[in-house]
Amino acid sequence: MELENFKELWDKDNRQDLPEISLEKQREIHSPMQMLKLNMETEFWLMLVTLPMLLIGFPFAARDTNIIIISGFVVALTLAFIIYFYSRFLKLYKILCKSGINTNYDLFNLKTQLLISKEIYISYYISYIPLAFLLSLIQINFHFDIKYNLSIFGVSFLITLMLVWFVIKYWMYYMYGRYIEDVVRLVDELNGVEVGPKKVRGNSWFERSQKFFIKKFGLKGNILNTILWFVSVYIFIIAFLTIVLVLFIVIGVKLHFIDIYSLQKALNNLN
Repeated sequence: MELENFKELWDKDNRQDLPEISLEKQREIHSPMQMLKLNMETEFWLMLVTLPMLLIGFPFAARDTNIIIISGFVVALTLAFIIYFYSRFLKLYKILCKSGINTNYDLFNLKTQLLISKEIYISYYISYIPLAFLLSLIQINFHFDIKYNLSIFGVSFLITLMLVWFVIKYWMYYMYGRYIEDVVRLVDELNGVEVGPKKVRGNSWFERSQKFFIKKFGLKGNILNTILWFVSVYIFIIAFLTIVLVLFIVIGVKLHFIDIYSLQKALNNLN
């Protein structure tokens, strides 16, 4: 008797877990999913193009054998991070490419994978902070005894921190975050989960130019738009820090708490 009741409950639960999703809702979900796929393809091709640049800045030709070994270790560790992240990246892309997102189970699985991938994406870029710390140490050959080396180390590390902050704050949101929010919201609505009022979001300059380039050139246009904005932000960060540093050095020299010759010598030792 108990076994029959169990079977009845099992069949009932299975029938309830697999409702068909209306075509209207499927089309509503399709739009952010298409943008997610397009942005994932864009990031993948950008990664392939920029991967050789990984070796730039690593002093493999240094005289110190320990520096060469540590540089090789950092490269290997970075490659390991990239391989792990993009294996998960590919898994999510395959889920997004499935045409059969028409049951509640499919949508629940999609929501779960998107939220997990979002956290992995953030963790992936945060993992570069300790690597940046190590690279900054390599930049000064682990010698803090030379005057101003600590300042050079701090500036190098600060630039990386600002880039990581930008990626997590803006890149993550405009490339993936806002579309993940849209999909998760739709899935919750279909499952009767109470959600707050939808935020009215205006189109940023990035999104306006993105729509223009996608309309004109498709995937290549999205890649071009992404490169233009990323390079622009990178140049802005470098220019901003350069102006701040120049002002700080000029004021320091005027007030005699910075020795310009010692600073020049420390910079020359990096070459």
